[in-house]
Amino acid sequence: MRALGCLLAASFLLSACASVPLAGPAADSDGKRFDPPPPGQSALYLYRSSVIGSEAVFSLTENQQPIGTLANRTWIRVDVVPGRHVINCSVPSYAPLTQTPAQAATVDLAPGEIRFLEVDVWPGLPLNPRCVATEVSADKGRAAVTDGNRAVASN
Repeated sequence: MRALGCLLAASFLLSACASVPLAGPAADSDGKRFDPPPPGQSALYLYRSSVIGSEAVFSLTENQQPIGTLANRTWIRVDVVPGRHVINCSVPSYAPLTQTPAQAATVDLAPGEIRFLEVDVWPGLPLNPRCVATEVSADKGRAAVTDGNRAVASN
């Protein structure tokens, strides 16, 4: 009976994991080459690799323009003009309180630069998670992207 209970709990946890639309294998491989951005642009990789909060999908915007959504072990690359970029993130709230998008990070990008942000859940009030983005080293960011799947970016 205990084994049946463990099996049911495991299947519930797996079904609770969120998913997002994924890019095709060619786009995934292209992004994992970490090619330099087009001339006059910068590249920003945003990824999730934490199991905590895996039931939530994070919606991301850059300077108030949609970037896309991230689930656990997914990533997005955006090529942007150099300068200051404000990344906002929102997570569905299951509490009666409403949640407005939170400023997750601000990044100043130079031309030709490639930077990595790890997007993670930050526990808020019960059932009201928030997200935060932290810049990580290129080595850590490349490893996480290589281990994940490319999510479809907003156009």
